[in-house]
Amino acid sequence: MIPIHPHTHPPIQARWKIIAAGVLLALFAFAGCNSYITRIVSQSLGRIGETIPSPPHMIATPYLPNANLAVAWAGHATMVIQIHDKIIVTDPLLTNTLGMVVKRYVKTALDPSLLPKVDATIVSHIHFDHFSYGSLDMLPKGGILTIPLGAADYTPDLGFRKVVEMKPWQMVEEDGLKITAVPVQHFTGRYGFDAAWLGTLGYTGYIIQYKEFTVFFAGDTGYNPEMFKEIGRRYSIDLALIPIAPGSSYGLGSYVHVNPRGALEIFKDVHAKYMVPMHFGTLFYGPTTNPNESLDLLRSVAASEHLSDKVIGLEMGEQRVLF
Repeated sequence: MIPIHPHTHPPIQARWKIIAAGVLLALFAFAGCNSYITRIVSQSLGRIGETIPSPPHMIATPYLPNANLAVAWAGHATMVIQIHDKIIVTDPLLTNTLGMVVKRYVKTALDPSLLPKVDATIVSHIHFDHFSYGSLDMLPKGGILTIPLGAADYTPDLGFRKVVEMKPWQMVEEDGLKITAVPVQHFTGRYGFDAAWLGTLGYTGYIIQYKEFTVFFAGDTGYNPEMFKEIGRRYSIDLALIPIAPGSSYGLGSYVHVNPRGALEIFKDVHAKYMVPMHFGTLFYGPTTNPNESLDLLRSVAASEHLSDKVIGLEMGEQRVLF
């Protein structure tokens, strides 16, 4: 466990300018060699004057008094997990834009002022859509903030009681709530050029354990059978939160992003009881006009493998009590 101690950072207003400049730099640095990034930039510029619609639901009661294990989806990779009396928030993305440049297609389904507390806020990697400073600043900060190894230099002092930088298979425990970083297969860097020295640092998945329940949060990942089968061997997982976009439509996805078929393979590898998909329908991921295309494909593949009763596709703002 590597605690990060408070230190001096620019005020929030000044940081916003730094963030915006960094997003633009990162996007345009990749634009020349990555058509996906080019499409994101062009789509966002073309939607500057458009109103961002509200989600179909809002998470009205983030904490349910009688729930043993509940999960709600706020959009993208932002999940609100309740395990008995503990609340965990993953990869909070609550702002309407990333760095005031890339616009969401749907507003967040979580009003952070309704959160009575957050026992743990977990960040899977340092990309702007998962490590949003403005979003983190909106959350209650009495719990811990976990970040992947290599993310400390990117983490401003936002007032969290405790910040822990975690390497793979490292565990931190607070009042019986255990959070373990587990390996996934993604890519690093926040501004493009910094990937050169970060290597395999800056991204992770997590296992969350409290009392009798275990939740796997995959963050953002491609498919790696060795990694996920090892996670399945080490833990008895009740719920797996797995991304389903923007992986290639072929095979199991790309090296760094699974598609719905790859996500279902992860679900089977980790032997979870239930799966909730995420990381779709919130940001621009391609030419399709159907934001639920990935979810539709997941449901189709799950049905063909007789797993429909195990895959729980939530609408944004929908909350489900599993136990």
